Amino acid sequence: MGWQGWQKNGAMAGTTGQSNRLEALEIKLTGELAKIYNVRYRSHVQGIGWQAWKSNGQMTGTAGQSLRLEAIQIQLVKK
Repeated sequence: MGWQGWQKNGAMAGTTGQSNRLEALEIKLTGELAKIYNVRYRSHVQGIGWQAWKSNGQMTGTAGQSLRLEAIQIQLVKK
C-alpha cells in the first residue's frame, strides 16, 4: 500500500478492517508546539525489537520488509 499522507488533530492513520500491518511511522509537531518541543519516538519491530530513538519526522520501523510495529513510545522533550 505504501506511505499515506500526513494526518493531524486526531485523524486516523492507517487502515481498519483490511488486515494490513503498520510497518513504519513518522511523527512531527507543527505550529507553536514545534517551536517549544521536539517529539521523540521509537518502535518495537516484529523479530527485531526496539529500534533507536528518532525525532521530528524521521522514520521509525521498516519499509518493504513486511514486519509489523508491535509497540511505540513517544516523548515530548522541551528544546
